[in-house]
Amino acid sequence: MGPITTATAFGAIVGLVGTYKAGVDDRKGRDFDAYIDWLRRQEHKQLVDLIIGNKDMAEAVRVLVEDQHNEVMAKLEELNKIMVGVAKHIETFQPLASVIGGKELSDQAVSVLRQLNKANSTGFLEIETMAGATYSMLDKPGEIQINELRFIDDDLTILCEYDLLRPDYNTQGGRLFKITRTGAALGGTTGPVQD
Repeated sequence: MGPITTATAFGAIVGLVGTYKAGVDDRKGRDFDAYIDWLRRQEHKQLVDLIIGNKDMAEAVRVLVEDQHNEVMAKLEELNKIMVGVAKHIETFQPLASVIGGKELSDQAVSVLRQLNKANSTGFLEIETMAGATYSMLDKPGEIQINELRFIDDDLTILCEYDLLRPDYNTQGGRLFKITRTGAALGGTTGPVQD
Protein backbone atom coordinates (compact mmCIF):
# COMPACT_ATOMS: atom_id res chain seq x y z
CA MET A 1 0.00 0.00 0.00
CA GLY A 2 1.24 3.50 -0.84
CA PRO A 3 1.64 6.20 1.78
CA ILE A 4 -1.47 7.77 3.32
CA THR A 5 -1.69 11.43 2.36
CA THR A 6 -4.10 14.15 3.34
CA ALA A 7 -5.71 13.60 -0.08
CA THR A 8 -6.51 9.97 0.75
CA ALA A 9 -6.86 10.18 4.55
CA PHE A 10 -10.49 11.35 4.62
CA GLY A 11 -11.79 8.44 2.58
CA ALA A 12 -9.67 5.94 4.50
CA ILE A 13 -10.71 7.26 7.92
CA VAL A 14 -14.41 7.50 7.11
CA GLY A 15 -14.48 4.10 5.43
CA LEU A 16 -12.67 2.40 8.28
CA VAL A 17 -14.86 4.04 10.95
CA GLY A 18 -17.86 2.62 9.09
CA THR A 19 -16.29 -0.83 8.85
CA TYR A 20 -15.34 -0.77 12.53
CA LYS A 21 -18.75 0.38 13.77
CA ALA A 22 -20.52 -2.19 11.58
CA GLY A 23 -18.47 -4.99 13.16
CA VAL A 24 -18.81 -4.21 16.88
CA ASP A 25 -21.60 -3.53 19.37
CA ASP A 26 -22.66 0.08 20.05
CA ARG A 27 -20.82 0.38 23.38
CA LYS A 28 -17.48 -0.82 22.02
CA GLY A 29 -18.11 1.03 18.78
CA ARG A 30 -18.04 4.32 20.71
CA ASP A 31 -14.60 3.71 22.28
CA PHE A 32 -11.87 5.76 20.54
CA ASP A 33 -9.00 3.76 22.08
CA ALA A 34 -10.61 0.48 20.99
CA TYR A 35 -10.90 1.90 17.46
CA ILE A 36 -7.19 2.84 17.41
CA ASP A 37 -6.29 -0.65 18.68
CA TRP A 38 -8.49 -2.17 15.97
CA LEU A 39 -6.69 -0.07 13.31
CA ARG A 40 -3.33 -1.35 14.59
CA ARG A 41 -4.53 -4.97 14.48
CA GLN A 42 -5.78 -4.39 10.92
CA GLU A 43 -2.27 -3.17 10.02
CA HIS A 44 -3.20 0.48 9.35
CA LYS A 45 -0.09 1.82 11.09
CA GLN A 46 0.29 4.82 8.75
CA LEU A 47 -3.28 5.88 9.45
CA VAL A 48 -2.84 5.45 13.21
CA ASP A 49 0.34 7.57 13.07
CA LEU A 50 -1.49 10.23 11.05
CA ILE A 51 -4.42 10.35 13.49
CA ILE A 52 -2.37 10.24 16.68
CA GLY A 53 0.22 12.67 15.30
CA ASN A 54 -2.35 15.43 14.66
CA LYS A 55 -4.28 16.64 17.71
CA ASP A 56 -7.09 18.21 15.65
CA MET A 57 -7.48 15.10 13.50
CA ALA A 58 -7.48 12.85 16.57
CA GLU A 59 -10.23 14.96 18.15
CA ALA A 60 -12.32 14.93 14.94
CA VAL A 61 -11.98 11.14 14.65
CA ARG A 62 -12.79 10.76 18.37
CA VAL A 63 -16.06 12.69 17.88
CA LEU A 64 -16.95 10.52 14.88
CA VAL A 65 -16.17 7.27 16.70
CA GLU A 66 -17.94 8.28 19.91
CA ASP A 67 -21.14 9.36 18.14
CA GLN A 68 -24.08 6.95 18.37
CA HIS A 69 -23.88 3.95 16.05
CA ASN A 70 -27.17 4.51 14.19
CA GLU A 71 -26.46 8.20 13.62
CA VAL A 72 -22.97 7.54 12.24
CA MET A 73 -24.19 4.74 9.98
CA ALA A 74 -27.01 6.94 8.63
CA LYS A 75 -24.55 9.78 7.96
CA LEU A 76 -22.15 7.37 6.25
CA GLU A 77 -24.98 6.07 4.06
CA GLU A 78 -25.89 9.62 3.02
CA LEU A 79 -22.23 10.44 2.33
CA ASN A 80 -21.95 7.27 0.23
CA LYS A 81 -24.99 8.27 -1.86
CA ILE A 82 -23.52 11.70 -2.49
CA MET A 83 -20.10 10.31 -3.43
CA VAL A 84 -21.61 7.72 -5.77
CA GLY A 85 -23.85 10.33 -7.41
CA VAL A 86 -20.83 12.53 -8.10
CA ALA A 87 -18.54 9.64 -9.08
CA LYS A 88 -20.94 8.54 -11.83
CA HIS A 89 -19.80 11.63 -13.75
CA ILE A 90 -16.07 11.07 -13.35
CA GLU A 91 -14.89 8.79 -16.11
CA THR A 92 -12.48 6.72 -14.00
CA PHE A 93 -15.07 5.97 -11.30
CA GLN A 94 -18.19 5.76 -13.49
CA PRO A 95 -18.28 1.94 -13.93
CA LEU A 96 -17.98 1.23 -10.18
CA ALA A 97 -20.38 4.01 -9.21
CA SER A 98 -22.98 2.73 -11.68
CA VAL A 99 -22.87 -0.71 -10.08
CA ILE A 100 -23.15 0.64 -6.52
CA GLY A 101 -25.98 3.07 -7.23
CA GLY A 102 -27.02 6.06 -5.17
CA LYS A 103 -28.85 9.35 -5.67
CA GLU A 104 -27.77 10.31 -9.15
CA LEU A 105 -26.84 13.64 -10.64
CA SER A 106 -28.60 13.88 -13.98
CA ASP A 107 -26.74 14.69 -17.18
CA GLN A 108 -28.55 18.04 -17.14
CA ALA A 109 -27.28 18.83 -13.61
CA VAL A 110 -23.69 18.11 -14.64
CA SER A 111 -24.22 20.13 -17.82
CA VAL A 112 -25.18 23.17 -15.71
CA LEU A 113 -21.83 22.91 -13.87
CA ARG A 114 -19.92 22.42 -17.11
CA GLN A 115 -21.57 25.43 -18.75
CA LEU A 116 -20.62 27.60 -15.76
CA ASN A 117 -17.05 26.32 -15.97
CA LYS A 118 -16.82 26.81 -19.71
CA ALA A 119 -18.00 30.44 -19.38
CA ASN A 120 -15.86 30.95 -16.25
CA SER A 121 -18.98 32.29 -14.55
CA THR A 122 -19.61 32.42 -10.80
CA GLY A 123 -23.27 31.51 -11.12
CA PHE A 124 -26.63 32.34 -12.62
CA LEU A 125 -29.95 34.05 -11.93
CA GLU A 126 -33.31 32.38 -12.52
CA ILE A 127 -35.62 34.76 -14.40
CA GLU A 128 -39.31 33.87 -14.41
CA THR A 129 -41.24 34.98 -17.50
CA MET A 130 -44.64 34.19 -18.99
CA ALA A 131 -42.91 31.76 -21.35
CA GLY A 132 -41.12 29.98 -18.50
CA ALA A 133 -37.86 30.34 -16.62
CA THR A 134 -34.52 31.28 -18.11
CA TYR A 135 -31.14 31.10 -16.40
CA SER A 136 -28.89 34.10 -17.04
CA MET A 137 -25.23 34.02 -16.06
CA LEU A 138 -24.34 36.51 -13.35
CA ASP A 139 -21.04 37.90 -14.56
CA LYS A 140 -20.81 36.75 -18.18
CA PRO A 141 -23.07 37.21 -21.17
CA GLY A 142 -25.25 34.25 -21.97
CA GLU A 143 -27.69 31.80 -20.48
CA ILE A 144 -27.48 28.31 -19.08
CA GLN A 145 -29.04 26.00 -21.66
CA ILE A 146 -31.67 23.73 -20.13
CA ASN A 147 -32.86 20.73 -22.14
CA GLU A 148 -35.38 19.33 -19.65
CA LEU A 149 -37.07 22.34 -18.08
CA ARG A 150 -39.59 20.22 -16.16
CA PHE A 151 -36.74 18.61 -14.15
CA ILE A 152 -34.60 21.70 -13.50
CA ASP A 153 -35.98 22.26 -9.99
CA ASP A 154 -35.08 18.69 -9.05
CA ASP A 155 -31.59 19.12 -10.56
CA LEU A 156 -31.00 22.43 -8.77
CA THR A 157 -32.17 20.92 -5.47
CA ILE A 158 -29.70 18.03 -5.78
CA LEU A 159 -26.85 20.32 -6.87
CA CYS A 160 -27.44 22.44 -3.76
CA GLU A 161 -27.85 19.38 -1.52
CA TYR A 162 -24.44 18.10 -2.71
CA ASP A 163 -22.93 21.58 -2.14
CA LEU A 164 -22.07 21.92 -5.83
CA LEU A 165 -24.18 25.08 -6.08
CA ARG A 166 -25.13 27.53 -3.32
CA PRO A 167 -28.63 29.03 -3.43
CA ASP A 168 -29.26 32.70 -2.72
CA TYR A 169 -31.68 35.49 -3.67
CA ASN A 170 -31.16 38.86 -5.33
CA THR A 171 -32.71 42.07 -3.96
CA GLN A 172 -35.87 41.49 -6.04
CA GLY A 173 -36.33 37.99 -4.60
CA GLY A 174 -35.09 36.13 -7.70
CA ARG A 175 -33.25 32.86 -7.12
CA LEU A 176 -29.47 32.92 -7.60
CA PHE A 177 -27.21 29.90 -7.77
CA LYS A 178 -23.45 30.24 -7.28
CA ILE A 179 -21.01 27.50 -8.14
CA THR A 180 -18.80 26.14 -5.35
CA ARG A 181 -15.21 24.94 -5.65
CA THR A 182 -16.47 21.36 -5.55
CA GLY A 183 -19.00 22.12 -8.27
CA ALA A 184 -16.31 23.71 -10.43
CA ALA A 185 -14.07 20.67 -9.94
CA LEU A 186 -16.86 18.30 -11.01
CA GLY A 187 -17.84 20.63 -13.87
CA GLY A 188 -14.28 20.42 -15.18
CA THR A 189 -14.17 16.61 -15.30
CA THR A 190 -14.56 14.55 -18.41
CA GLY A 191 -17.27 11.96 -18.59
CA PRO A 192 -20.22 10.66 -20.54
CA VAL A 193 -22.19 13.93 -20.67
CA GLN A 194 -22.10 15.84 -23.94
CA ASP A 195 -22.78 19.57 -23.64
